[in-house]
Amino acid sequence: MKTGHFMYSVCLLGFLMLSSTALHASPMSIRCGETITFAIGAAKSMTRANTTTTFTSDVDGVSVDLTANVISIFRLYADRASEAYQFGGNTASLADSVGHKPWVTVAVIDLPTDLTVGPGQVQFTTTTTYSGQGSHTNNLPISVKILPGTGLPSGFDYEFGIGSQLASDLGQLEAQPRAIFGPAYPSNSCPCPDYGAIEIRANLPTSLGADLDPAFVRVLADTMTAQTGSGRGFVHGLNNGKNLTVMLTSSTGALKYYEARFSVVLHSAVKFTGVPTITSVRYFDANGIEVSGPVADYAVVMQ
Repeated sequence: MKTGHFMYSVCLLGFLMLSSTALHASPMSIRCGETITFAIGAAKSMTRANTTTTFTSDVDGVSVDLTANVISIFRLYADRASEAYQFGGNTASLADSVGHKPWVTVAVIDLPTDLTVGPGQVQFTTTTTYSGQGSHTNNLPISVKILPGTGLPSGFDYEFGIGSQLASDLGQLEAQPRAIFGPAYPSNSCPCPDYGAIEIRANLPTSLGADLDPAFVRVLADTMTAQTGSGRGFVHGLNNGKNLTVMLTSSTGALKYYEARFSVVLHSAVKFTGVPTITSVRYFDANGIEVSGPVADYAVVMQ
């Protein structure tokens, strides 16, 4: 499959973010040996390590394990300037129903050369959760048709300067190991009021200890204001190489408790040596007065 065809496929899959359990193959008909892309819903933190993939032929019932043929599993996000992030837009209910911003998981597979010609089903099975949804990627196989003949996988070549082509590494699109901070969703402590600010302080244990340069730390907020309309602000700082402070604010006092979700990603040369420790979680109303909030179930998960 040509690189241009792949990019068209990814763009097509992007429209499926309007459905929180988007499942689709592109192209739907393909030869053995070629590269195929799948939208596989939005289960949290799907990776190659926690996902298995099989193809089962409708012709002879033979199942083939495709897990080793998966070359990348990554998230496809909408442009932040698109209607997907517009308050009250088509994807606005995503934050409230699944607890994350609009994205869909994409899997890319180089098909083996020995699949049975004809229609079949590709099944993705993952151990990750799917908050707030009655359906799950695990329950919904995706139909594809294997065409006669054998093709070649795509190298996803791209132009790097005039007359210079390089092969892409789609593995670089996959999430790095990270620490995910946030309250349980939904929280047993809620329904909760809206907030003016939420502050989280934590200790980051890393292989560099106090020598950790802030430039080696990425703190990534999960943007869900398309649903909340909070206009959330987000600032953070790192002291002594390990003491992290994150502050989320809303000038309108419309901050939802589940907007206090963010990830900490380290430079690939640095490793976490343990699970970060939360030292405090504080909630404030629009007047800056400290109020109660879901502290007990606010936690860190390593992924």
